[in-house]
Amino acid sequence: MRNALLIPASAGSVSAILHLSVTLGSPGAFMLAYFAQLPLVAIGLALGLMPAAVAAAFAAILIALFSPGVGALSLFIITSALPILMVVYFALQNQIDDEGNTAWYPVGRILVWLSMLGIGAFVVAHVIFMQGDGGIRGTIEAYLKSVIAGFAQADQAAMDAMLATIAKIFPGIAAASWILMNIINCVMAQRFLAAADKNIRPKPVYSDIEIPRWPAGVVVLGGVLAFFGGEPGFFGFNIMLIASIPFFFIGLAVLHSISAAWPGRALALAGVYLLLILALWPAAFVALLGVLELWLRLRDRAKARRTNKGNK
Repeated sequence: MRNALLIPASAGSVSAILHLSVTLGSPGAFMLAYFAQLPLVAIGLALGLMPAAVAAAFAAILIALFSPGVGALSLFIITSALPILMVVYFALQNQIDDEGNTAWYPVGRILVWLSMLGIGAFVVAHVIFMQGDGGIRGTIEAYLKSVIAGFAQADQAAMDAMLATIAKIFPGIAAASWILMNIINCVMAQRFLAAADKNIRPKPVYSDIEIPRWPAGVVVLGGVLAFFGGEPGFFGFNIMLIASIPFFFIGLAVLHSISAAWPGRALALAGVYLLLILALWPAAFVALLGVLELWLRLRDRAKARRTNKGNK
């Protein structure tokens, strides 16, 4: 029994240390907190859901002991423990098909679940701050003003306009960052475990990920609400952003697939990723490409062209 708890407890301890690193205040320590999920998901993908839950519970206990108050503990449970346990649960689901092969739960559907979890968190936050001055958008603007208060003085009107724009998209960008954090930790854990031959689930082929069509309806609904402006527009715009995140990754998979035959593929893809890092707007075109993939099947067409070319 002790040996069965030792590995999850150790993983939970590492996760708690990484999560509590934000209390050190330095940027480097803050970045360490992004990897608090890594030990949890590694335990889950190697040993199963229950050991991952034990590791998360142990981490939560340590965080509660060393960071009094509900802030750090709530943040850990909401942003790390619950989503990772959800990912592990779905990632380990499988069934045997008619040919006797093991079919694992699709990675694309896990992406959709993360996106829906992000939307749920945004809706809850929207309701909680609804009674405040300006709602959640007003709260974000006030927070951003407090952050930049110590910087050099600038044109107040221009600054207010910039903050209003940032506050409008802040929930969607925060959700995208959080989902990306989940994905990076899961991919890293899976790679480590595969290299050590400790993974329960085989490493997925990320360029072949698929998602159902119904999240496109959520994107369209959010886009329709965004046209109304005001609070409904703010709500709809961020719903649209968060629901578009799975399609962004589908769009990246399409780019990797259709560029396979390009002579300067590595340079072209490097340019795309550099543009995505330097500017946000190209992400919208990548997400749109992911939506179009549902109907145009660009990856299948690219593979068919490569196959036909090879046969010739």
